[in-house]
Amino acid sequence: MRPGLAILLAGLIGFCGAWAGATQATAAERGTTEEVLRIGLPLQPDIAIVLVALKQGYFADQGLRIAVTEYPSGKIALMEGLFAGKEDLVTAPDVLIALSGFDRNDFKIIATIYAVDNHNRVIARKDRGISTPRDLRGKRIATQSASAVHFFLSLFLANHGIADHEVEITFAAPHRLPEILSSGAVDAISMREPIISQAKVLLGGNAVVFDAPGLYDQTVQVVVSDAFLDKRPDAVVKILRALIRAEEYVQADSAAAKRIVAERLGIAPAQVAAVWPRRPPRVSLDQSLLSRLEAQARWAIRNKLVNTPTVPNYLNVIYLRGLDAVKPRAITVVR
Repeated sequence: MRPGLAILLAGLIGFCGAWAGATQATAAERGTTEEVLRIGLPLQPDIAIVLVALKQGYFADQGLRIAVTEYPSGKIALMEGLFAGKEDLVTAPDVLIALSGFDRNDFKIIATIYAVDNHNRVIARKDRGISTPRDLRGKRIATQSASAVHFFLSLFLANHGIADHEVEITFAAPHRLPEILSSGAVDAISMREPIISQAKVLLGGNAVVFDAPGLYDQTVQVVVSDAFLDKRPDAVVKILRALIRAEEYVQADSAAAKRIVAERLGIAPAQVAAVWPRRPPRVSLDQSLLSRLEAQARWAIRNKLVNTPTVPNYLNVIYLRGLDAVKPRAITVVR
């Protein structure tokens, strides 16, 4: 990794610890009876509601003392954090939940907190003869395997008349992708912020970025383990109350919310605004989530990412009781 990128990532990690500590101190000053909540977070704009809740002390107000761990992506947070028993709660995009549902059902979605149709990007090198998406045919593209950006890449290529087999798709950890692209090892990468901006800085004038509004309505979910839910069901209600307060803050002052996210990610507010959803982030459990998960499961089966031909029943991993106790009108899942 280049020194500049390493410094940037180290700074983000340090800032996270400082912010989590500030949240804890605020709770202590108020004399609140606290319960530790271990949260695993990928630093990206789609966790805006969680970042606002942390910054504004809404978890502390519910008597929850937060221990935050950063992860390079939602996939790593889910697999190496929640499923490894290191975290109580993580945020994860829909694709990861769809794939995880093939192997296990010991986790629960307690809410969707973000829905956006222009979250992912493809960034490519101009010096490889790439100026339009169709120029990607025959090129080498890196992304994160079996993830939202992998799913997006398949949709993006198909939307421009390119089959997956007409490109060489390789896989790497998200934090390595900017340097892999800048080194010339690949011609393009499929990713999201802040990694796209990191890659753009490294490439300078040699970068061309492609987006695709309306192609993929990606959602991000708050996920807890069954072990946590069984032990502390009351904590789920507290978490949701904090997130709903953050939702209200975001809706009341989206400019301030974007500044909080930009500051937290270490990127420009304009970069946050570029991927901000048309509808303000909200806490919900919608019927459309089930349809999306099933569609992604079929994609995984077609691409041989899983070993079973049967689409799971995703109702088994959706927990309605928590949101029903706090904001029942935010639920449209058919029961």
